[in-house]
Amino acid sequence: MKDVMRIYSVVFAGCLIVCLTDANAQVNPSSFLSATSAGETSTNFYFARPNDLTLIVNVIGFVQRPGRYEIASSIDLINLISLAGGPTPDGSMSKVSIIRIDGKGDKITRREIHVDLEDLSVVKQEDLQLAPGDLILVNRTSWAKFRDAFEVIVEASAVTIAVTQIISATKK
Repeated sequence: MKDVMRIYSVVFAGCLIVCLTDANAQVNPSSFLSATSAGETSTNFYFARPNDLTLIVNVIGFVQRPGRYEIASSIDLINLISLAGGPTPDGSMSKVSIIRIDGKGDKITRREIHVDLEDLSVVKQEDLQLAPGDLILVNRTSWAKFRDAFEVIVEASAVTIAVTQIISATKK
């Protein structure tokens, strides 16, 4: 019985770590490919008028249409998320991050800008402006993290009960 509880503890801890991290965000590495060999539609989007100056950004996480976007340079963060279909039911507009790589000479820096789009009174206008190569990440809500962790706990409990019943039945 102690072995079963030890296994349960390890499984539970691992599942909880997975559920509480944002590693479960809807990120599909293959979605960054510009085209598939079969010629199927990819997740590249183009939103600009002819002769507009454009920039390429990536939108990942909990949005309706994650992917690579080539957009007019006049499009800001709010409009880009709208073009991506807005957040999914699990997406949080208060937890949006812009990950930007700045390269000046030989020095390359990674900067992360956190934006709360649910309270626009605290957002600086320059934080809404996009730059070429930006990665926009829409994180999931705290409720979604809790719900996912709870589902894992319930499933792990069911497995533990089943294993315990099997062990009890074999000892008889």
